[in-house]
Amino acid sequence: MNDESDATDVNAGSALRFLDDPAVKQLCEDVSSASNALQRIQNFIGLNAHPIAKQIARVSFPRGYLSTADTHRQLMPFVSDSALRSNLAYTLILANTVRWLVEKTDLWGVPRDMLIKLQIFLYGTIIESITKDYLHGVCGGNFKARNKALEDMAIVEANLRAELDWIWDERNKMHLFQLEQGEYENDYNPESQKRCEDAFSVLLERLSKRGRL
Repeated sequence: MNDESDATDVNAGSALRFLDDPAVKQLCEDVSSASNALQRIQNFIGLNAHPIAKQIARVSFPRGYLSTADTHRQLMPFVSDSALRSNLAYTLILANTVRWLVEKTDLWGVPRDMLIKLQIFLYGTIIESITKDYLHGVCGGNFKARNKALEDMAIVEANLRAELDWIWDERNKMHLFQLEQGEYENDYNPESQKRCEDAFSVLLERLSKRGRL
């Protein structure tokens, strides 16, 4: 048996043990029950337009997933404008809400793609504001020029700069009249979502390490 087969057997055994855990079995039951309940709620309000029905049919968003605005503000000490830092925090809350819908539901196809598109757009806007504030009085260029300035100052590496440029190119697809192809032909997928989030996290790390210029 080769190493690859050994690894497959180990992973399969680990998965079976995990799925056999009583807590995991309960989780599966809870997911099924919640999904069925949500569908029944939608079926009911879809047939009943009474405003009270829509009011009482609101479900609770799970607590503990979204961080507070103050938590996000603390991640960006290098942003000098306090009002901007708060607005960035609010936008990060929106981005994380979108992420929850992508990761915690079975949305697929165009709805999922468009949510990932929105998340990338939000990160592009956040990065735009961060670098503009950070390089105020140092580099007055556009988004990619500021990325180049960060690379020239050895704050970000060439590969991170390329990733930030990619995010901006994706963000600029918000201008629908400029698109040369249909929105169903896109790279809005979980891989792009992770790529965007990873680049943003590294940027925060680099700017925090360097501190305010």
